[in-house]
Amino acid sequence: MVCSADVTASKPPPGRTMSCAGYLNHSADAFIESGEIAQRALENKKRNPEGPATMARLNAVELPLPNQPGHIVWQDGDVRVSAIASVHIPGHLSYRVDSPAGSVVIGGDAGNRIAKPPRANSTSETVELLAKNADVLVHSVIHPVFSPDAGSKFPPIPYYRQSTAGDLGAMAQRAGVKHLMLTHLIPAIDSESHGPFLIPSGPLEKADFESAAKSGGFTGQIHVGTDLFTIRLP
Repeated sequence: MVCSADVTASKPPPGRTMSCAGYLNHSADAFIESGEIAQRALENKKRNPEGPATMARLNAVELPLPNQPGHIVWQDGDVRVSAIASVHIPGHLSYRVDSPAGSVVIGGDAGNRIAKPPRANSTSETVELLAKNADVLVHSVIHPVFSPDAGSKFPPIPYYRQSTAGDLGAMAQRAGVKHLMLTHLIPAIDSESHGPFLIPSGPLEKADFESAAKSGGFTGQIHVGTDLFTIRLP
């Protein structure tokens, strides 16, 4: 498991520690405390009675990272993973996987370092550097239907911290990306609402996200990443 080392944050208060190691170490607590893992280990002696955390290897990335791509955080043979710091929550990183099969950039929830307009766009400058000539860019997205300018009641702060579909399309075009995969869709496809917030125009379809991304000028392939969606590179 590759993720950032523990980060202590105090703004906004209260103080807290963002801990990927803590997440891993406690990932099976509910199953351990409920007796589920003990029961399964009793039925199958090959199972680890201490749960999955003891079987995982954590590769914690020490921060801060350089603001330029190329910082290798894991490598096995001709497969290498590089990371770059990006803006979302404390310790947020974006990753690039390079292998003989191709290159995949995982932007995560990255957004622009400027929290709200006026700004050039909503996307991450560091992710754009990381995604240069990548085969695939995987990125979370928010549809402009929730824009404050569109009359939505969706709060401005969470809207502005996400990357919009059109801006992602423009960034992917500038970076020379071949495939743009939209994930963590806000709002979800065929949903009447996102949490308590109704979608003003009604449920969105895949085509709505695709057309919004194309509006940014992207000429590559756009994929709306529904569950278990795959891309095969040539």
